[in-house]
Amino acid sequence: KLLAEIANCDKDGNQKGDWQKFEGYRNKPSCPFVKTSDAKFGEPIDLLKDGLDGWATMNPKAKFGWSFKDGVLSNKLGLKPDGTWAGGGANLTTKRADFKDFNLEYDVRVPKKSNSGVYLRGRFECQVVDSFQEPVNCHNMAAYYGRVTPVCAAEKAPGEWQHVSVTLYKRHLTVVLNGTTIIENAEITGVTGGAIDADIDAAGPIYLQGDHSDADFKNMILRPAL
Repeated sequence: KLLAEIANCDKDGNQKGDWQKFEGYRNKPSCPFVKTSDAKFGEPIDLLKDGLDGWATMNPKAKFGWSFKDGVLSNKLGLKPDGTWAGGGANLTTKRADFKDFNLEYDVRVPKKSNSGVYLRGRFECQVVDSFQEPVNCHNMAAYYGRVTPVCAAEKAPGEWQHVSVTLYKRHLTVVLNGTTIIENAEITGVTGGAIDADIDAAGPIYLQGDHSDADFKNMILRPAL
């Protein structure tokens, strides 16, 4: 348990207002000898079996752009008159929130310049974005957003279905995009922006980012680790 104080400062570094106390906790260290390849998995769970009935909106006041038809879960927000994405949509979460370690496979399709995300346990974003032919970085398709850069680019062009297989096991992550391993056994070092909380060891839901732009998902199968 950590105790600290913080105060707001202006752009010149001068304190504004009183000091505020807060508490924090260090993450427990992960085991350095873990390999995601050692994980064994149980029976598959089809996250789209019941369509939207298996999901709930995370921000009810936001525009609800989600629909389900012919096995495809879609977020449609559309464009503004200037051609940019309208944004402002609702994020979607599984009603089940007891997922701990697992393999999750899904197919995803994004239009040009679209941006979404799949949050593992509601805390670690596996990026969904049109990064076709972009330089490799930690914000590309299927990256552990902002934390781990894929070793190579394996994206397809916008408008094409892409397959992601992501294994989260004992604070380690492996991601396979379109048959190519782009992240292998990377340590989970922390949550990403938009996380439901900062508890990196707790079970949680799968949630889909819907507040940026359009995306389609299908064949979302989760296999819990044994």
